[in-house]
Amino acid sequence: MIFVFWAVVALAFAGVHIVRHKEERTREVVLEWLLVYWLMIALGLAGIVGGLYHLFDGPDIAEQIGFTRGDGGFQTEVGFGDIAVGAAAFLSRFIRDPLYWLAVLIVATISLWGDGYGHIHQAIEYDNHDPDNTGIVLYADFIYPALGIVLYALWWRARRLRIAPAPSG
Repeated sequence: MIFVFWAVVALAFAGVHIVRHKEERTREVVLEWLLVYWLMIALGLAGIVGGLYHLFDGPDIAEQIGFTRGDGGFQTEVGFGDIAVGAAAFLSRFIRDPLYWLAVLIVATISLWGDGYGHIHQAIEYDNHDPDNTGIVLYADFIYPALGIVLYALWWRARRLRIAPAPSG
C-alpha cells in the first residue's frame, strides 16, 4: 500500500500548492505543479525511501519480494540506484528546467520499467507470485513513470499553446 500512499501524497501536495498560491490557475500552471510534485514525491521521495529500505533491510526486502536465492546482496545495488533516481527526481522541485524534468522521466522510466520487467520475469521463470513481486509494486513500476510522461506531455502541450503565435489570417 506504500505505493498508493506516495501517489496520494504527491497529488495532495500539488493540490494544496495550487489552492494556496495566488498565481492564475491556467491549465498549464495546474499541470506544471501536478508534474513537479509527481516527480518530487511519487518518483523522488518514494525512490529515496525505497532505496534506503533496500540498503538497510536488504535480506528482509529480498524475502518479501520472493528473491530467496542467495543472501539478497543485490539489494545494495538496487538501493543506490533507487536513491540516485529518487534524488534526481526530488530535485525537480528546485531545478525548474523542462529538459531536466524530461531527463529525470526518461531515467526513472528505464529504471522502473526495468524493475517491472524483472518482476514479470521472476513470476514467469520462477513462479514467484509474492505480493511484493507481482502485487501493486508491479503495477506501480509501470504506472508511475507513465503518469509522469502523460503529465509532462499535457503540460508541454499547454505550454506550447500559450506561447504559439496566433495564426495569421
